[in-house]
Amino acid sequence: MIAGAALAAWLSDREAQQRSRDAVDAVSLTWARHPLMTALETRLAALPERSAAAVLDAARAFLDREADIAALLGAMIEGSKADPFFRPPLHPVSSDVQAGLLLFHNGDLSISLGVSGVDMLAAKKAGPRGASSISFTGITGLFRFVKAGDATLSFWEAPPIGDAFVAAQAGRCRLVERRKLVDGEEIVLDGRRQSFVIEHAASDILYFHAMVRPEAAPLSAEYDSRTLAFVGASSTDETASRIQMMVSLLRTMEREDAVPLIEEALASPHFYTRWHVLRELLALDADAAYPHLRRMTEADPHPEVRAAARQTLDLFFAGEEQARKGEPCRA
Repeated sequence: MIAGAALAAWLSDREAQQRSRDAVDAVSLTWARHPLMTALETRLAALPERSAAAVLDAARAFLDREADIAALLGAMIEGSKADPFFRPPLHPVSSDVQAGLLLFHNGDLSISLGVSGVDMLAAKKAGPRGASSISFTGITGLFRFVKAGDATLSFWEAPPIGDAFVAAQAGRCRLVERRKLVDGEEIVLDGRRQSFVIEHAASDILYFHAMVRPEAAPLSAEYDSRTLAFVGASSTDETASRIQMMVSLLRTMEREDAVPLIEEALASPHFYTRWHVLRELLALDADAAYPHLRRMTEADPHPEVRAAARQTLDLFFAGEEQARKGEPCRA
């Protein structure tokens, strides 16, 4: 933490604040215009097809220029040494077992540099829930371990996550192998069916992580580390998640004028988004939702969505369904 006196002096000195901002802007501009970054952007833009393999090759080409990456990061370190109020113009990425910086991001590829601290790993395993889950991201991931930390990894496989994922058919994950990492090792995981867990580390682990989004599964999945059974899933698509959030907000605000917009969202390619939108539409305007619900029982491509729609139709619209069939309505 910066000493209170130094912070007070900086806050009272507009010129010092401007120098800090100028230093950040200069490093940000250097980073954006560096051939390391422009070459990656150009290569991705020129891809004839957005395949996972092609984007993965572009990520490797970026990571192979480790000296350039080190030089750019070194400039940020020097900036921090010269000015304690300098903030690296990179977005932080963190979890309970890693902290790092986002080096590159677009719709197809994210590359970060991270550290999994040995103390962070120990705290995770010693927590009240322990090592509670094994996660399958649904996304292709490349890990290049600069410093392996004498770590031991366990590698796991599960039934592939696809567009027709059904929780009842998720099965169990299984252990494939355990082995030690070595400095410089590269691991590529198909997150639709592969994962690893850091079982032990003697020191901090430093690594690059590239997330390749083309051909990603619609969901990530988690399995219990003790029973190895499926326990839950989450969306891998940021747009789908935002749509769900916005539709829920419109329903909470009782914006019936937004029904046409919500109806458009029913065309989502993601089954979980279609069902979420339909549920919110039902809560907002049941009459408007009814024809969509009927259509979903017959035409939705996902079996769980069709089944849920049928159960909802039978539960809430029995009278309407009997009337459609010309049957007498029973009280």
